[in-house]
Amino acid sequence: MSKKILKVGNLIANPGEKIQGNITLKMSDDNSIDIPVTLINGIKEGKTVAITAAVHGGEYTGVFGLIKLSREISPQDLSGQLILVHITNVSAFEAKMQYVGPIDGKNLNRCFPGDKNGTHTEQLAYFISEEVYGQSDFFLDLHSGDIHEDLMPFTLYHRDASEEVRMESRKIGKLMNLGPVIGSGSDCGSINGMAMKYNIPGVLAELGCRGECNVDQAILYKDRILNVLYYYGLLDGEAEVLNPEEVDYVHFMYCLDADIDGLWYPSYGAGDEVSEGELVGYITDYFGNILREYHSPVNGRILYNTTSLAIRNGDPLISFISNINTCTCCSNHGLLEWHNRDNI
Repeated sequence: MSKKILKVGNLIANPGEKIQGNITLKMSDDNSIDIPVTLINGIKEGKTVAITAAVHGGEYTGVFGLIKLSREISPQDLSGQLILVHITNVSAFEAKMQYVGPIDGKNLNRCFPGDKNGTHTEQLAYFISEEVYGQSDFFLDLHSGDIHEDLMPFTLYHRDASEEVRMESRKIGKLMNLGPVIGSGSDCGSINGMAMKYNIPGVLAELGCRGECNVDQAILYKDRILNVLYYYGLLDGEAEVLNPEEVDYVHFMYCLDADIDGLWYPSYGAGDEVSEGELVGYITDYFGNILREYHSPVNGRILYNTTSLAIRNGDPLISFISNINTCTCCSNHGLLEWHNRDNI
């Protein structure tokens, strides 16, 4: 029998227990939020795994998949511990908001590792960093295309982490087997960036899009998570492990952001192949006059794009992945737009 108690906030699971309830997080302004969490403390020793969903308020596939996973796993079958945060960003989820939260207008996945004395979202990021990820051996962060996003399934790891963490994260991405396994160099306050600093392996996963809650995709999420748990011995089962040549490893990612307000018309969908310099979309004014054209900075595939007609200056438009770093500065090939690498 494991002798390790699992505690997150006000929730405690003794060995052999599954506890479900709300963690009450008191904020510095004397308000509080309730975060729904499942703690499963196995009867045998093993790894501690943190799994989060709904870091963004309009991403639902992971929420449904995590509910299914939590109901299926018994502590009597578990070697190790699971921390399942069903809805991480509760205020944004309840407000049905994309990207940011309603209280301070901040993107939670740009606030890690957080600040215990900061704004609402920064305090939430601090709690998740310290209490959830801080005691885990590895993590899975479940995302999907937000209310306005079309995307192809993928997993993302931090390529600038230590060699050990980077290789373990790539392995987890391979075990998830959702699509491309992408190395990101972003350090923009994301969970991946925080985990790199904390030296914790893991991946950000994306499955589903347009704010839909698809049952089949939720079941796929659950099954892919189980595959990871089988491999690391938390549950009895045979893991499906792809051969290296079967894995779609991707090394470069580029994003185009809008630099003008207007109406956005993408020319391609997620997964489509494009050539460097090819027209991938344009923005018009409210009368249909073209204000700006946007072209691909690389030869590659479209990872995700924005599907909403309304667009504001600074909004993400479209993201590309490529294994060939042939991108040159936009001014060198006469393109009007600018782009950021790894802006996710």
